[in-house]
Amino acid sequence: MRTPSQLYRTTPTIYTSELKDCPQCGHKLVEMNYLSGLKTVQTMAQALTIAYRPKRCPNLGCASQGSAWPSASWQGVAPKYSIYGYDVIAQIGWERQKGKAHFEAIHTHLRERMPISESQVRYLYHQRYLPLLACHERGHKSELEELGRQGGLVLSADGLMPEGGEAQLWVVRELSATRGLDNTKRLDE
Repeated sequence: MRTPSQLYRTTPTIYTSELKDCPQCGHKLVEMNYLSGLKTVQTMAQALTIAYRPKRCPNLGCASQGSAWPSASWQGVAPKYSIYGYDVIAQIGWERQKGKAHFEAIHTHLRERMPISESQVRYLYHQRYLPLLACHERGHKSELEELGRQGGLVLSADGLMPEGGEAQLWVVRELSATRGLDNTKRLDE
């Protein structure tokens, strides 16, 4: 058994599932007698230990029988299987996208506040921030498509990475009706 590091709190913050009724059948949910999701999460402010107490549906005929419903608050601290909070991921993304900072500079800035390596900064940006950004942009897709219909623009998802650049999440193509040219433009230009 490992001895807990003094850097982290050993008493977890316990969240309880916020659901009162089963989303499948409507029966009142029952709180389980065990903790799940115990992990230590590094946020911009502190390192904290979190866990949740799930609930289950007591109805034997329910489609969700055997499923444990977790806490939304617990899920809102950090992504599943991640030890860094959403605030750390957002900080990395903000500095990289808006501040045009290199990973080394982001790492130096974050290292003053928390233990993190440059490879972790790079991983969090590519594997956590960019997918979250794509999900956010997807919410605005219908507005951009309507704009495209009115102004002659075509919106498409593009996973290609240009030489020496970042993967582009959305590409807007301006259509020229007279020459049939496809002039590709990035949204952030």
